[in-house]
Amino acid sequence: AGCMWNMKPERSEFKPLTGSLLAASPGLMDPNFRETLIYLADHSEEGAFGLVMNRPLGKTLGEVISLPDLSEKLSNVQVFYGGPVRPNNLLIGMFTMKPADEQLVCQLNSHFTDTANFLEQEDGWVAAFAGYSGWGEGQLEGELDQEAWKICHPDPILFNIRMLHGLWHVFVADDARWRNLLKYLPEDPELN
Repeated sequence: AGCMWNMKPERSEFKPLTGSLLAASPGLMDPNFRETLIYLADHSEEGAFGLVMNRPLGKTLGEVISLPDLSEKLSNVQVFYGGPVRPNNLLIGMFTMKPADEQLVCQLNSHFTDTANFLEQEDGWVAAFAGYSGWGEGQLEGELDQEAWKICHPDPILFNIRMLHGLWHVFVADDARWRNLLKYLPEDPELN
């Protein structure tokens, strides 16, 4: 449970981190990644692909694209800054939590019909991302060796737009007690 800084492992076998959350270290000053939480959608020996989860753009899908047959649910999907690579491209992430191993799984999609079906049928979350974060072969491993990222277990709280401000601090701290308090938070804090 929680997070861990990568402790310079011996270079033996590659361990993919797909499905993990990366919390930027406090010393990471690159403005693209400062205080970010990145969900690793794919990680292999060839490189890695991730989405910044804590930078909402304050817009919905309906506000950034004009499609006449966009459903109301799809129209209300929040748009996030996904990363500096191809920021003008929009990706749709459909996220589900696998209860057996508490693994957060992301399926990327560009077909709005599939996403609308997902919203109607699945118990999960949908978010749109302008751009993405990418690493070439060995690049992420090098950054992990330099402790630029803390490897964390993702949590559904990432999809509560009201909780995103300051969430990076929670993940980067070595205190996981906050998870025990989640059940006591009201659905809508403004009604409290």
